[in-house]
Amino acid sequence: MNAHVQLGEIARIAEQLSVLCDDDEQLFHDMLQGESDIDRIVSRIHEQIARDQEMLIGIKAREESLKERKQRINDRVEAAKAAIGKFLRAGQLAKLELPEVTYSVRDGKPTLRVLDPAAVPTEYQRVKSEPDKPAINAAFAEAETLPNWLTRDPARDVVSARTK
Repeated sequence: MNAHVQLGEIARIAEQLSVLCDDDEQLFHDMLQGESDIDRIVSRIHEQIARDQEMLIGIKAREESLKERKQRINDRVEAAKAAIGKFLRAGQLAKLELPEVTYSVRDGKPTLRVLDPAAVPTEYQRVKSEPDKPAINAAFAEAETLPNWLTRDPARDVVSARTK
């Protein structure tokens, strides 16, 4: 059965039952469970959420593993290039042409590294400008009209899950 059809059916049943239950939440819940498949439907959706969350955990672990592997391979490539450079220097060659590739070596430039970012004078620092969302929310949360650089998305339901 289609999810939209099921949603409509449950809404129809809930509408009929709410009149009969007279604000008794437990009675309403029990009757809704008895008259519909809401528990089965939500359970199936929850199972999908659980599978997806397990996959996200696995992906994160795999990404961390691949990140380490990527760094090792990158280090190996850099070490191999340095070795080629040493061979070219030893052979007094500026470049070496092979069927698949041409390697060349030249003098590099020394690089600077910042040891203490907090000690760098302000004239040698960049400032990243970004919106202050808490201040914007405080100033415009209840505003009727908003400036042209701001929009208000409609409210969405917040669904929480507590596992047993």
